[in-house]
Amino acid sequence: MRGRGTAALTAFGRDRASGFLKPRVDQIRRWDLLPSLCLASLVLLGVLFYVWQHIQVVRLGYEIEHLQAERLALVRQENELRFEVARLRSLRRVEEIARRQLGLTSPMPGQVIMVE
Repeated sequence: MRGRGTAALTAFGRDRASGFLKPRVDQIRRWDLLPSLCLASLVLLGVLFYVWQHIQVVRLGYEIEHLQAERLALVRQENELRFEVARLRSLRRVEEIARRQLGLTSPMPGQVIMVE
């Protein structure tokens, strides 16, 4: 039994000694980790900024590509509309509509009066 009592006292002594030392060790460790945590936070923020920036560049690239395709379609549509306007303004077309739909004819030589 005697061996058992000594072991109990020794264990009690260790617990008591560690109780005195433990708060001081925790304080030291807490302050030792602060620079490491700050550095890790800065590195993490840097990585997140880099990833965000890369995602923005890719997104803007897709948007530029989409806008270029849209611009090309609008240029084609503009050219088609210009051609249609030119076709509709054609004097030959206007004369043809006047003859067929309105029943107009060319004036006779005595029907034209020149005003100065």
